[in-house]
Amino acid sequence: MHTERLFIDGPMRRVLERAAAVRDSGGALPLDAELRRFIRTTRATAASDWMCPLVTVTALLDHVATLCAKDTKAVPQEFWRLMERAGAGKTDAAEYLHSLAEKLRALGRDPQDDYDGLPLSRWEIEVRFPLLSGFGVNWVYEGEYATLEDSLQAAIDSEHPFCGEFLAPLAAEAQSALVLFPVERAMEASLAPVVGWASPQALRHLLRTVDEHMQREHVDVS
Repeated sequence: MHTERLFIDGPMRRVLERAAAVRDSGGALPLDAELRRFIRTTRATAASDWMCPLVTVTALLDHVATLCAKDTKAVPQEFWRLMERAGAGKTDAAEYLHSLAEKLRALGRDPQDDYDGLPLSRWEIEVRFPLLSGFGVNWVYEGEYATLEDSLQAAIDSEHPFCGEFLAPLAAEAQSALVLFPVERAMEASLAPVVGWASPQALRHLLRTVDEHMQREHVDVS
């Protein structure tokens, strides 16, 4: 049934997956840190915050907790498997979900956006910089092109003349990464472990190349 997605997808799934990752880490990952990263991700852009603000996430957790308390048999098994991974069984499901909602509310009142104190995790990078990550996989790592410039040109040529849909969000991710990590050392520590080709110099070159292409090929001179 389509209503099952309430339990097993979207914010519900993401929060429980972060709790499961904490449990799987054997104490290496604090729950507060992972929930702070979740909050930071929901607020990363105006669009993401508009689509699903934190108050909606916590309300959903409380609502599902109430549904679990009323009728555990009506809840899909996939949800219980998620709960088991997160460390909560059927008997205390409602209490566990209410506690997650309360913790998110408390952490949300004191958000931590300091990337030195709370470094980007691998999953955050994959969510926030998917095009930069995918660019490396598709155009850099196989060694088909001798230089980054050649890789960029090949990527642009493959999408032209409909490259605007590809280049605009790619450039936006590059600019965002440069704002967050403007110096080499910070980018190496935070972004490069996942986006291995990324450096301030490489991202600035990407932005120049995109801008030059758009100015040359996509400016209406009429």
